[in-house]
Amino acid sequence: MRTTWSNIMSKQRNTALTFTIALAATSLTQAATPYLPDLVTNGNRWTITGYDDSSTVHTELATQGICFYATGTLGTQQLYEWVSDTFPNWKGRAAQEGDQIFMHGDFANLNIHDSMQWQIVTSSTLNLGTGHWIEWASDGSFGSTIGFANAKLERVGSCERSTAKEALDFYKNINFPLDKDGNEITTPIGAPLLIRTP
Repeated sequence: MRTTWSNIMSKQRNTALTFTIALAATSLTQAATPYLPDLVTNGNRWTITGYDDSSTVHTELATQGICFYATGTLGTQQLYEWVSDTFPNWKGRAAQEGDQIFMHGDFANLNIHDSMQWQIVTSSTLNLGTGHWIEWASDGSFGSTIGFANAKLERVGSCERSTAKEALDFYKNINFPLDKDGNEITTPIGAPLLIRTP
């Protein structure tokens, strides 16, 4: 059989097509493969502690408990819902991409908001994460900052409630936590609910 230019090109196209299909299948498999450590394997209860960024000594603010519940994947991200088991009606969503975690949430009838961006920095059974925590109130203008804080997160075990809905129903109306002096902590970050502007 005589090799012609069209036979050579046809073989190259078939090889390229096979390679492209294999690469696409590998990419889909990698996108759906969960990243470990995640927020629920080996325990879905974490604590978050805020440290006041405006303080020269990074004064410790409050520590809250957070229960994470996996809700699936979207492309390269693992998705979660979260509910606090220490602060009433504080809840939100999270996305994980690699060791980076992005979170947002609300409390106080959705008028006060939280955003956290942090990274898992250890791969032991009980993981540690560090990053940033911002809390603000809606005011119809620029927003009122409650706190800009450094954040430390630690996996501390498993939550008592098995679903986010069950956790939200159970923890929605719990009492405000107390500080070391017995005073109510009325914002999750632990800063007083004051308007802080430059």
